[in-house]
Amino acid sequence: MEEKKKPVIFWIIAGLIVVVSILLAIMNWTETTINFIFFEVRGRLIFILAVFFFLGFFLGKLTSYFGNRKKRKKEEDATVTFIESGKE
Repeated sequence: MEEKKKPVIFWIIAGLIVVVSILLAIMNWTETTINFIFFEVRGRLIFILAVFFFLGFFLGKLTSYFGNRKKRKKEEDATVTFIESGKE
């Protein structure tokens, strides 16, 4: 089997994402405290940002999944069965 090669633009964008991520980590290495309504988080800013990024990503995917599930359910309920009339 022949493997598909990724286009060069993919590797350029992936490299830029890695570089920006490393720069973000280096620039936000200071220890900080973030106060929420009921609790306080203390730690390195880059780790706090990463945790909340992944939490937001996960919650977004979860809501998208349940939203699409409701949409699929409505589409299944709305399907109409056509009866052949015998005419062409």
